[in-house]
Amino acid sequence: MKKNTLFLLFFLCSTIVAMADNSMAGVRGLIMRRVPWLQDKVVLEPLQAADKTELFTLSTRDGKLVIQASGDNVACMALNYYLENYCHRSMSHMGDNLKPVQSLPEIKEPLTKHIELPLRYALNYCTFNYTMSFYQWQDWEHELDWMALHGVNLMLMPVGMEKVWQNTLRKFGCTDAQIRNFIPGPGYTAWWLMGNLEGWGGPVSQDFIDAQSRLGRRILDRMATLGIQPVLQGFYGMVSRSIRDRYPNAVMPQGMWGFFERPDILKPTEKLFDEIADTYYREIKKHYGTGFHYFGGDLFHEGGQTGTLNVADCGLAVQQAMQRNFPGSTWVLQGWSGNPNPLLLTKLDREKVLVVDLFGENDEAWNRTKAYQGTPFLWCIVSNFGEQCGMYGKLQRIALQIDKVRKSDYKAYLKGVGIMPEGINNNPVVYDMVLHAPLTDRKINVEAWLKSYITYRYGSYNADIYAAWLIFLQTIYASVPEKYGLPESVFCARPGVKVTQTSSWGVRARYYDMDFFKEGVRLFLKAKTSFEDSETYAYDMFDLLRQVQSDKGNRVYDDMIAAIDAKNPNRFEQTSDRFLHELLRQDTLLAQSKGFTLERWLGQASRFGKTVYDRDLALKNAKMQLTFWGPDWNPTTTVHDYAAKEWAGMLRTLYYEEWKMFVEAWKKRVRGTETIEPDYYGYQISWCKKPVVYDPPRLDRAQMEALIAEILR
Repeated sequence: MKKNTLFLLFFLCSTIVAMADNSMAGVRGLIMRRVPWLQDKVVLEPLQAADKTELFTLSTRDGKLVIQASGDNVACMALNYYLENYCHRSMSHMGDNLKPVQSLPEIKEPLTKHIELPLRYALNYCTFNYTMSFYQWQDWEHELDWMALHGVNLMLMPVGMEKVWQNTLRKFGCTDAQIRNFIPGPGYTAWWLMGNLEGWGGPVSQDFIDAQSRLGRRILDRMATLGIQPVLQGFYGMVSRSIRDRYPNAVMPQGMWGFFERPDILKPTEKLFDEIADTYYREIKKHYGTGFHYFGGDLFHEGGQTGTLNVADCGLAVQQAMQRNFPGSTWVLQGWSGNPNPLLLTKLDREKVLVVDLFGENDEAWNRTKAYQGTPFLWCIVSNFGEQCGMYGKLQRIALQIDKVRKSDYKAYLKGVGIMPEGINNNPVVYDMVLHAPLTDRKINVEAWLKSYITYRYGSYNADIYAAWLIFLQTIYASVPEKYGLPESVFCARPGVKVTQTSSWGVRARYYDMDFFKEGVRLFLKAKTSFEDSETYAYDMFDLLRQVQSDKGNRVYDDMIAAIDAKNPNRFEQTSDRFLHELLRQDTLLAQSKGFTLERWLGQASRFGKTVYDRDLALKNAKMQLTFWGPDWNPTTTVHDYAAKEWAGMLRTLYYEEWKMFVEAWKKRVRGTETIEPDYYGYQISWCKKPVVYDPPRLDRAQMEALIAEILR
């Protein structure tokens, strides 16, 4: 009997240990993928707070790191905290610093951290195209591990919705051709899901639709192991315009989004609304499962015609369909450009709504709308449009605004913070700082936090680097309230004599002292020999030099235009030659970095899909998105160069050729000979249709040092 009792106790203890270990299998998988040198040195233990809040405790015991955490996602946060603050290691979208430490850093006194904000959100619809259009599984693995380490526990995840829509529309009489004309190409999914366009960049193949569905399931499975809840695409009434052929009275046409005709919206009073909604959600359950709690989708995003529709009834119909199919779920709405319409919220159960307040670093919409008329919300940043290259982010203002909303009259409605860049391969400091906020209940001291940031980003503290970053805090990362959007590069702009921006809503003007910024870059480069093996230092070095060279292009452009205004042919000859030379110098610089090349983007596209058709379509989408964007039937399109990239290969094969056309035309004009305006739109379309022939210049060490000296002169 005694033996049986001992055996039972041993069995129960072993089972409890095994359960605890298995419950954090996702965390162990992350450790094996990113820091395998830690895999046999980490003990993971569950931890429950009396008030069910999230928390973790770090300690070292018998030469091992002990992580006690209230959940898998919090355990990932704890691991990241240890890596950053004790090992001086980090992961980012612009380089990883995860090499082994010589010995495991000891934690002398156990450290406990309470997570102050329950939701940590990530991703903009646009991120899925400006960054992730051609992601394959290894890219998603890196992305999801980064998200988990930084505490993201709620992430937009619309990958694979093509299959849901295909099967839904088939059940309502749409032909395969009509469905293919509805689903966009891989570079334009975001604007389809937001109800801005349909079909552009397609038609896609069945192979593509099936592959995206498989990828979506794989992403969702990994998210579950890391404690990240997905925001799937909900049904909000959008349907293919082909539906109106069979049900003309059931839809409300939505008019135009720029030069694109929008999909239709179903009238909520029609029986068809509930029928399609229920079918749509059944397809989600069939392909992806049932355990989902958050759904996105915005009615009348960036316009759209309400006509005779009762907006409040539209919102109610969407929520009722969502609750009918996924009881207790939350409708996630974007707080952006007047969205959500206040009328939309009037009949909703606000406890089942979450507004992601996109533009927190620039606009106090949460304050102006009184927390969206008393609706739970997340304070978020956009920080980047079109994933253009540019160093930007109002660090002091971000810290101030997060603190302000936490102390405001609307703090009860604040559920967390989030990052919603249109492209995420830029400015890692901004995302790190926002996602640091849940680890403290105080206003972030930016100067002190930066000291920690540079230490874990580059692997060790360096006084010159810190001094440089304090200058960056006053220049490229300055908090200038009236300025938003990164300073765009004139090299990437459509040529003209009055270039004030690259994209239609951007800005070329610098809001910082360019010479002072250059001094900061010189300080940063003083540490170059100490960080020669650092991938993260190299990424930032090239980015900083790119910004200096972009600033120089700004000044040379102004000199060139002054020569035109003075009608001085000789001066124009000199300044235009220099402008083209500086543009090519930028290309040469960036060709030495893997992070700023056209080849990386086109390489992703060329490997996307298993058929020649899918790869060719992906390449076409990749080039279109960078250049004229769309459409290809109207040269007055306002979205051309919205996603312009200051990349090696892009600069030499496209922007240099465009600016050379401009220079040749004006060489004649300043001498009194009239010429027709070059067809830049036509050139971009032709560039998209042919292979990019580019032999990147390669520099040896001495040549690279000489190039850096020229840029900083």
